Amino acid sequence: MIASNRVEDKTNEIKEVRPLLDDLNIEGSVVTGDALLTQKEIAIYIVEEKKADYLFTVKGNQKTLLSDQDDR
Repeated sequence: MIASNRVEDKTNEIKEVRPLLDDLNIEGSVVTGDALLTQKEIAIYIVEEKKADYLFTVKGNQKTLLSDQDDR
């Protein structure tokens, strides 16, 4: 399944993830995203609300990511 939306000028894709996925049945699917979309809120939305999994790219400048604890 592939979906896309145009992102308005002076914004970015982070704000468009939820509207893009809201109407899609992605339960059991894997959502992929680039480093820009590697956001805790997006991951929680995909797993808890959409019942899907994710695979995000992480850049080396995220030095604390491996040591971060789930503080929800």
